[in-house]
Order: sequence, then C-alpha cells, then structure tokens
Amino acid sequence: MALPLAGCGFTPLYADRTSGSVASDLSMLDVSAPETRLGRELKYNLLDLLSSSGNPPANPAYRVVLAPTSYERDVAVEADADVTRKTLVVIVPFQLIDTGTNKAVLSSTSRSRSSYNRVTSEFANITAAEDTESRIAEMLAQDIKLQLSIYFDRQAKAGG
Repeated sequence: MALPLAGCGFTPLYADRTSGSVASDLSMLDVSAPETRLGRELKYNLLDLLSSSGNPPANPAYRVVLAPTSYERDVAVEADADVTRKTLVVIVPFQLIDTGTNKAVLSSTSRSRSSYNRVTSEFANITAAEDTESRIAEMLAQDIKLQLSIYFDRQAKAGG
C-alpha cells in the first residue's frame, strides 16, 4: 500500500530528510506565553510536544509567541435562570519568530471549545471548568505543533 504513495511524492511529515527532520526543527523552538493559568498550560503542553525533554533549547532558533484569549457561553439555562451547562472557547493567535532577525515568519491561529456541566456544588463547578481548560490546552498545543510541523516541512521542501 505504501508503494503507490512513494511514487506520487508523498513523504511522512515527521520522516528524516537529508537536511534534518521536522522533529529536529521543532526541538529548536522556545515558547512564550502570558503568565496566566491558561498561558502556562499552553506553554508547557507545547514544550512537552516539541522536545523529548520538555525543556526549551539553550539557543533557540525560533520563538513561538502565544496570545490566548478565552470566553464562556451559557449553553443550558433553566427557567429559574440557573446555568446547567457552559462552553469554554479558547482562541490562540500565535507567531513564529526567527530569533536571528526577530521577525515573524509565520502567523496563525488555533481554536478549540469544550463544554462542561454545572451542578449545585461550587467546588465541582470550579474543578470542571479547570479540567475543561486543561483539556483544551492539550488540544490546542497539538494543533499548534501540527501547524508548526507543516510550516517546517514546507520550508524544507522549498529549500529554505
């Protein structure tokens, strides 16, 4: 099954190339995010995905600057105005900055949403909201990694 794909020029995104690999390009990234709970979750989830150690490199070639924003929407409201379900939406515009020139080489956005139930226990509501935010941060980190991987793959194919 892989034989026909090889003939059409298909190469796996994370395959080793003669000029390196997407994985080695990703390991040369540092991540910058706001010092908020969501910012830290995004930053450390992304660092965990970018390098095997989960740490930024000593001399990063690029820096990913994250600017997350979030908002909640009431999804299910009862007749007495009690909210029984909320949706959390997170939008993360980000830029890939070349540290040598300090110029943006990629600007993009990642978005995700998730809902959670609200109950009479305020502790349960806070826990559910935080868990939802953590799940969203994981999904966004994976999406940002994919977008960065595609960028580096295209750069390698273009000879850049």
